[in-house]
Amino acid sequence: MSQRSLKFSNRWMFNRVMCRKEVCARVLHAALGIQVGEIRYLNAEQAKEPTAASRGVRMDVFAKDDGRVYDVEMQLARETRIGRRMRYYQAAIDVTELGEGEDYELLPESFVIFICAADAFGAGVPVYTIERVCLETPDLSMGDDSHWIVLNASASEGAASPDLRDLLHYVRTGRAEGSLSRQIDSFVEEYNRDREWVTRVLTYEQDTKIRCRRAKEEGREEGLREGREEGRDELGALMAALLDAGRIDDARRASKDAAYRDGLMREFGL
Repeated sequence: MSQRSLKFSNRWMFNRVMCRKEVCARVLHAALGIQVGEIRYLNAEQAKEPTAASRGVRMDVFAKDDGRVYDVEMQLARETRIGRRMRYYQAAIDVTELGEGEDYELLPESFVIFICAADAFGAGVPVYTIERVCLETPDLSMGDDSHWIVLNASASEGAASPDLRDLLHYVRTGRAEGSLSRQIDSFVEEYNRDREWVTRVLTYEQDTKIRCRRAKEEGREEGLREGREEGRDELGALMAALLDAGRIDDARRASKDAAYRDGLMREFGL
């Protein structure tokens, strides 16, 4: 029986490969079209905890060079609220990158990059570059130095640069056909030979699926149980109200006619 392997698009493989500085720098260059400086900090599963009471963020890959920070996410499932997610990630970066009492000018230039297997916005373009603009004066520069980029692997052939086209094609098909994808694929093959690590990843993912399915099933059963109990409570309250009002005929009809019962529920505010 053949051994299961992890693709670059797998979250854990993506994190491990992207922690190679030479790979991360080339992926950032392909995605942004800018020369990335020497990466001085690189971490997978970077946790950002803005405040003790707020929702934390766990970023796939977080990198820094001189004056810039980069969050790179791999997104396989279609994300319907990607704009709100990017907004929250941006906020988490900003609030944790600026120390108490420091001037806003010290905020680093930031890039939030999502590499998506599916088209997040449905316009069919390979790159969505999202910047804050003034609607009345579109040419006005906000000067906030924050950039959101969503890459669409399903439109890889439309990418302008060869490296970006190669990267997106590799994410979509798993076939290494260019210089960048072959470099990435060499590490994917190397890490797949670490069978102990691959087995741990596959076991964790399988356990997670089982836990999620059980939680969903338990939640559905609990919801049905609560719904039945709530329905019985509402029906009892309706019958008590009708009897108190001496409306015996209404009570008798409500016990058999659901539509009539719903109308009485609204009448009594139940």
